[in-house]
Amino acid sequence: MIKLRTIRELLRYSDWANQQILSRAAAFADEQLDRAFEMGMGSLRRTLLHIHNGEHVWLERLSGRVETPWPSEDERASVGGIEERFRALWTRRDAHLVNLDNDSLSGEQTYRDSRGGLFRTTRGAMLLQMCTHSTHHRAQALNMLRHSGATLPKPGADYIFMRLERPSDPPPEFDLDTIRAFFEYGDWAQSRVLAAAEALADEQLDRPFEIGVGSLRKTVLHIRFAEQWWLENWTVGPGKHFPELPLSTSVPETRRLFQETAARRNEFIAKLSEDGLERIVEAHPRPDVVRRFPLGVTLLQLCNHGVHHRAQAVNMLRRVGAAAPELDYMMSVRRPA
Repeated sequence: MIKLRTIRELLRYSDWANQQILSRAAAFADEQLDRAFEMGMGSLRRTLLHIHNGEHVWLERLSGRVETPWPSEDERASVGGIEERFRALWTRRDAHLVNLDNDSLSGEQTYRDSRGGLFRTTRGAMLLQMCTHSTHHRAQALNMLRHSGATLPKPGADYIFMRLERPSDPPPEFDLDTIRAFFEYGDWAQSRVLAAAEALADEQLDRPFEIGVGSLRKTVLHIRFAEQWWLENWTVGPGKHFPELPLSTSVPETRRLFQETAARRNEFIAKLSEDGLERIVEAHPRPDVVRRFPLGVTLLQLCNHGVHHRAQAVNMLRRVGAAAPELDYMMSVRRPA
């Protein structure tokens, strides 16, 4: 069952990360906001509107509105205007959450999707969908910002960097049920990306892109090695830096390694108590860098990291001519109404 404690932390992160993008896009001229990209919704302005519209639509559905048409993303709204919409939305969302508890999150709602299908799912699933949808499209927006000459957040826009930037914030609270649901979704989505990649030739897998770590093969390997690296930090301790990418690894072998690591990770999580999520984990991502976070923070970081890089993988799949899978969290849990 998805619970409020972890959802609230995910929403705090989503708001912070959205603000990181909006503050950088605010300095852009119209030609930069409308520059065409082969990713996301086709331009930075449209992608910002899409992130906002996703959060708006899922809030409306969460509130019990079955029929919620998707707003247009063709308008030339200013970044300041989009930011005002976000702030008004966050206020409405937080006021709505005050009236929810864990039992109400397990209750179901019916909604009609943008293609006309009628589905049902839990309120908790709607909230997790809201968060993962924004993370997916922020990956695209960040890449557009980089290609347009913006200075990106330092050291990054990952969840752990929000926690580093805000050390005086109250310690985050987590629950294992939501974390398990998030990892279950990540494994489902990763299997879909790998299945699409498995049919490709080496020249497609290794085609260079100025996206993420640089190619589709590198991206699926990067997702798997992040899983391996964090698992080692949790179970063995610090000492290893983030691993190099062995570019000779085939997609079937990557799938096998990912499944093996995911099984070990799930076994580790199955033995955890919620008190154990407060244990401090030390990691050494680079020789001169030491990071210390509560275990729950690192678990949530890994979940969001996978969503971010799978967004890049889907774009690469599309651009090499493959059928790009749909990865929305909702598609993994919804049922026909």
